[in-house]
Amino acid sequence: MTTPEATALWRAERRERLTANLLSHRPEAFNVPGDLDARLAGWADDLAAGESRNLILTGPVGTGKTWSLWHAAERAVRAGYEGRVTVTPAAKLRRIVAPSTADPLEFDRIATAGLAALDDLGSVRLSEWDLDHLAELADTRWSALLPTVITSNVTNIRALLGPRISSRLADRALVVELDGPDRRRQP
Repeated sequence: MTTPEATALWRAERRERLTANLLSHRPEAFNVPGDLDARLAGWADDLAAGESRNLILTGPVGTGKTWSLWHAAERAVRAGYEGRVTVTPAAKLRRIVAPSTADPLEFDRIATAGLAALDDLGSVRLSEWDLDHLAELADTRWSALLPTVITSNVTNIRALLGPRISSRLADRALVVELDGPDRRRQP
């Protein structure tokens, strides 16, 4: 029989392993400190508490969408979220579903992740083939109530992805438009 102290220690060690795993995959450019938008911090805290909500981050180039995605995921994991987190750039997703290089195992890994983030949608032209696979991904995650994060420079997600995909992504979603100057163009 386990004691409450042993259980708490096990959970703390697991949380540290999950955090270390997440941070080992985060690109160096997003390791810089900063303040997470309060809305995103709240979303992360809710995710850790068991509330499965999608997140749609939009805004101009360089406003911190990808940085915010990584730091919100870190906050959720540190607060107790135990699901597998995958962050997949749009260009990589295209390679995963492309007919000549398709990787169905990687696609399934994204589709079934505890938290799947599709970063920078709209940065690559989406073909009908890509949209078909995005529809499958969105439908799989929506029907299983798995949270999905989208980041995009395109604010009109419906125009980008169509009504069916955008409807599933918008369900239970917090939509945050980040604004401001391009952080990468600081003097």
